[in-house]
Amino acid sequence: MTRLAVLVVSVALASTAPAASAQPAFEYDRELGSVARKSLRQAVTEGLRPALRDVRQVYVRCYRDRASFEQTFEERFGVPAGRVVAYYAGGSEVHLRGGTCDNVRRLLAGRVTALAAAAYSVLLHEALHRQGLRDERVTNCLANEAVRWGAELLGLGAERALRARNLAFEFTRRYAPPAYRMGKPSCLALAARTEWTDVRR
Repeated sequence: MTRLAVLVVSVALASTAPAASAQPAFEYDRELGSVARKSLRQAVTEGLRPALRDVRQVYVRCYRDRASFEQTFEERFGVPAGRVVAYYAGGSEVHLRGGTCDNVRRLLAGRVTALAAAAYSVLLHEALHRQGLRDERVTNCLANEAVRWGAELLGLGAERALRARNLAFEFTRRYAPPAYRMGKPSCLALAARTEWTDVRR
């Protein structure tokens, strides 16, 4: 599991729908992949932003239900998924529970709620792992900060984008495991002096 980057947070982000028979376990959401890349690019200080082609492609797997996500995870890693809501296991794909994808889509539709902001941060967190970030605490910090800039890019306006970022920080503070948490003042100080492009491998 050395290449596995898992995000474990509250199961409130996860879908609890029963498994449906004869359906694929997941579907790719091209829009979420595009939003993730553009949001990460937007989060870099103007003048230092990479060209979009230099932000690695992200293919987002949205699992259809709880059982399909958990079965796929357990078959891959041999351990229960438990409270895992998303993970990156190398390559160009990131894996999200269906409920997490649904909550990101709510933010894209303009609904700024704690769950929508947290789900957007989860998407950006896994997309940052795809870019080469490894440290969970730093990745989570930069994902939370990227919520603000990505939300502005999505047209939510400066005030609502800042609110979304703050909700993502609050969700992390309340529900994320210690290995994923960095205090908001420390994170903002880090984000002011460090671009995600500086810490990718």
